[in-house]
Amino acid sequence: MTSLPITSPGSWVFSGDVPAVFVDHARHSVPLYDAGHDLVCDLSTCFLGGDQPRVGYELGSATGQLLHRLATHSPANSATHWIGVDREAAMVKAAREHCAGLDNVEVVEGDLTAIAFQQCDFVVAYLTMHFLPPGLRREVLRRICQALRPGGAFFMFDKVLAPGAQLEDLITTLHYRFKRNAGLSPEEILNKKESLLGVLQPVSTDDNLVLLGEAGFASYGTILKYLAFEGFIAIK
Repeated sequence: MTSLPITSPGSWVFSGDVPAVFVDHARHSVPLYDAGHDLVCDLSTCFLGGDQPRVGYELGSATGQLLHRLATHSPANSATHWIGVDREAAMVKAAREHCAGLDNVEVVEGDLTAIAFQQCDFVVAYLTMHFLPPGLRREVLRRICQALRPGGAFFMFDKVLAPGAQLEDLITTLHYRFKRNAGLSPEEILNKKESLLGVLQPVSTDDNLVLLGEAGFASYGTILKYLAFEGFIAIK
């Protein structure tokens, strides 16, 4: 496994050398990383298809691994126009290279807090929204809901805070053990934690559900969970 560059506290970014090692590092750091990809691809087929042209988004598309899978998962997915959005130029370049040859994929460089969403049917934010401050997150979720056609869906997979300090400490300990067993050294685990200080801004399950309700979704809830990582489905 290739290590991430060592950074100082609060300095985490997705630029520089990160794209080259991003997927490998995520698989060693995030429980259910690939299982979540499997789920969201299968989930997407429930909201695509029919005679009407379909549009899907992946917000924070990183190196394009999930975007490529979404765009090729089924005939309905292949007939859907997929738009990957990332604010880091290096990630956009990597995603475009990974999705080269897929006529139904477009990767754009943009900020989620500023882009204009097309009318769409399915939106994915995989390990993305927890990097937005809750105030900005609320507005982005509202605009996603507005852009979705009635019956469309949003899938969000994020790190969440536990309900209480004791449970948070226990879950954090188990997560660190997961990373260590996956091959990360204690120094790598600590460096990553320090680099994310003030950058990663998770909220609790209840707070996420409140945000989804305030955004205007008609139905929403948890569809995947392991330790501090949780997947939410929200249907307009």
